[in-house]
Amino acid sequence: MENNILKQIFFDKHNHWDHFQKKHGAKIRPIVRKEIEKFRGCGNPKNGFKLFVCEGCHDVRKVPYRCKGRFCTTCSVGESEEWSRLLTEEVLQVNHRHVIFTIDEGLRDVFLLHRHLLKDLMDEAARLIMDFFKKKAKVTPGIISGLHTFGSRVNFNPHVHMLVTMGGLTKKGEWKQYDYLPFEMLRKQWQTVVLKFIRRGVSEKEKKRIQPRLQQAFHNNGKGFYVHAPKQEGNVKEQLRYIGRYIRRPAIGLNRIEAYDGQKVTFTYHDKTGGKEKERNDQCRGIYL
Repeated sequence: MENNILKQIFFDKHNHWDHFQKKHGAKIRPIVRKEIEKFRGCGNPKNGFKLFVCEGCHDVRKVPYRCKGRFCTTCSVGESEEWSRLLTEEVLQVNHRHVIFTIDEGLRDVFLLHRHLLKDLMDEAARLIMDFFKKKAKVTPGIISGLHTFGSRVNFNPHVHMLVTMGGLTKKGEWKQYDYLPFEMLRKQWQTVVLKFIRRGVSEKEKKRIQPRLQQAFHNNGKGFYVHAPKQEGNVKEQLRYIGRYIRRPAIGLNRIEAYDGQKVTFTYHDKTGGKEKERNDQCRGIYL
């Protein structure tokens, strides 16, 4: 029996992944199929291995190659850890903030249907921060952006995570510290930016179809779309490693999966509304949309 419970869910005798492909067909992007197939073969000696021989006892051990895929829970954890380690060595050793840009829940389906807008979501968030620092502090900040298309409940929930230096370089190339972010202003500006680039990025026919959603998203968020950027505490390198791991983390860790009975998966998630850990039980063939 496969030890990796996520592999069991996808590839055991119930063939959930195969059923999912038959059901959704062309809706599944090629990159998704590629990553899943890499995950399927991860750690299989048939795909190659390294051979180690002990010079003393002559014991022989095969170590299969790993897939290093973004979806693989085993590989992505190690890759995320290594990426965050390199990050701490390469970026400026100054205070940073972990900035999170979200959208109204009613707009998620718009991005799911028009996935080309996801790049704009990340680019416009970075542009908003860049423009603020240039206007208010007269500096160019350092920014690393990451797009998450999933929420803690493994639902489609596109939002942007950003690592931002608290300060930047002046036109003379000198470092200037600036540790202030006006949340109320940024929230309203972010809301305006998102609604505008959605309208720009779809056809006239589609614009008319989704206009009620756009209006609802505006009226439901009087203070603007949620933007969060708490001040970081502690050692700068520790801050960077934590934020780096979070930006590159996989959609779900194996430690969150509580049970799998062949048809349903039970997993824990952090409920941001109540601030508590909760459990969710989902049908296997619907959880991966």
